[in-house]
Amino acid sequence: MIRKSDYLTLIASTFLLAAVSVVWAGESNGVPASSKIFKSLNVNLIEGLKDQKLLVLKAEPGDETQQLLVIADGTKPSVIMESKLALPKIKNAYSPASYDGFDVGISIAAKNVISVVDVQGETVSLKYASVSPGEYLYLKTTEEDNVKYNFNLQFKYDSQAKKIVLKNLLLVTNNEACDRSLLGVYALPLGRFSSKSLDEFNGADAFEYLKTLHMESQSGKDSREKLMPVDVSNNFDKALTAYKKGNKEQFNELMGYFIAGGNEDSICAPETYVVGKYYFPKNPGWSNDLGFLFEQSGHYSEAVELLNYIVENNPGRVVAYLNLADSYWGLGSKELAAENYKKYHSLMVQSGKTEKIPKRVIERS
Repeated sequence: MIRKSDYLTLIASTFLLAAVSVVWAGESNGVPASSKIFKSLNVNLIEGLKDQKLLVLKAEPGDETQQLLVIADGTKPSVIMESKLALPKIKNAYSPASYDGFDVGISIAAKNVISVVDVQGETVSLKYASVSPGEYLYLKTTEEDNVKYNFNLQFKYDSQAKKIVLKNLLLVTNNEACDRSLLGVYALPLGRFSSKSLDEFNGADAFEYLKTLHMESQSGKDSREKLMPVDVSNNFDKALTAYKKGNKEQFNELMGYFIAGGNEDSICAPETYVVGKYYFPKNPGWSNDLGFLFEQSGHYSEAVELLNYIVENNPGRVVAYLNLADSYWGLGSKELAAENYKKYHSLMVQSGKTEKIPKRVIERS
């Protein structure tokens, strides 16, 4: 009698044998000659297969796409996934000699942490509770004239579908107005890409759709989730700890990390980045706390920019009015400070917390 575990192993082995025996016409065992390979990466996309490689083949003159393969490069190399449409060559409207499309690479996700590549080519790790750990093959949009955003489409092997399937769709934005640094990363619903496998993915159609999707996402009314960079989260925790311990020198040094531009000669204007980087719609309390730390470290303009946006979008967050008022006071804008002190005072009285109102609120109002 065959045990259930042996039966399942037999099924899995049968699938792997069938997968590695796929033949791509034109070369022995479906594997191209090295002279045809434009890009080669070692990968581990499918558990149980040894010596896997991701290959991008050189496009011949007149080709509208580059060919994408995943092979098992063992004793008898064989193609296990082929896509002829995923990597289109799209002529750039502004630079006819260049092409737009997708770059391909590999990223690793850990528990609750995902990685993306931004417009500058920088890899950034972000907190994301919904991510499945493991290795992903990503397609990253590239445009000659676009320094503002890109999309990272992340594919992962699905053992049920027995295909490499799109799992994460991420919009990555950069600060085009100043230092080109990362602004925000948003996880978007897969929508029409749901369960789309890499072998059937049409890059040309997807590229045009993603342009439309970016325009729609500007409204902020979709169900996108803004992700927090791991280094931003870690630095905030360190800065808050230093503040609570009264370590002023360390606190001020850590808060300098949040200021875009690097030094006094090249500091970015707060309105070009502060909200984009540090306002998290699903966690306004975190953003308010950072606004408070901006004010406490003397970065009043950054505090005002962030806290104004918080009270505009979260009018019931009472303490934000106090933090905003203190920030205006630090700037010397006493009329605006008084206006927000009064608003804070009124909300505290309405909630029956009059005894918790700081003395400076009355004095400065």
